[in-house]
Amino acid sequence: MDRLTHLSPLGLQRLRILDCLGGNSRFLPDYFEPAANADIFKAFDDYIAKLSRLLAAETGPISVSLLAAGRLLTGDLAAAEVILDNLPAKAFKLDQGAGICMVIPLYALSTALPLPTHLKNTARWVAGSAEQTALRAWLADHRDKLRWVAADGVYLRVPIPDDR
Repeated sequence: MDRLTHLSPLGLQRLRILDCLGGNSRFLPDYFEPAANADIFKAFDDYIAKLSRLLAAETGPISVSLLAAGRLLTGDLAAAEVILDNLPAKAFKLDQGAGICMVIPLYALSTALPLPTHLKNTARWVAGSAEQTALRAWLADHRDKLRWVAADGVYLRVPIPDDR
């Protein structure tokens, strides 16, 4: 099986995270190379856990956000707060795709969470903004109502008793 076919179940956001963390470059020590018969989702989870341990002392906001996005996409909802803590000071505009690693944590958060439409515009997600405050409030209100679905790479809102 070729690499692309093997990794494709991970979906676009996790594949982008792999790119940004060096997991798709066989020339880097952190190349992601799961066994052909491995559970691809568990392999990704293990890879992100390993990188998170190795880079635990990292303080750069982009690196911290990328690792948090990886953890978010393994079912670690607490990582959403880390992404929100490290929003950029100003909106970043991509130049024909260049700079994707700067915004992929925002995209991961936006696509993985069932956010209301008015909160999905990542171009407005900057530090100190009303959107940052609203995202934090939404997360606090919904944290206990979200369930991770690894195969789809998303959190689903699940009704709980007395949830109206």
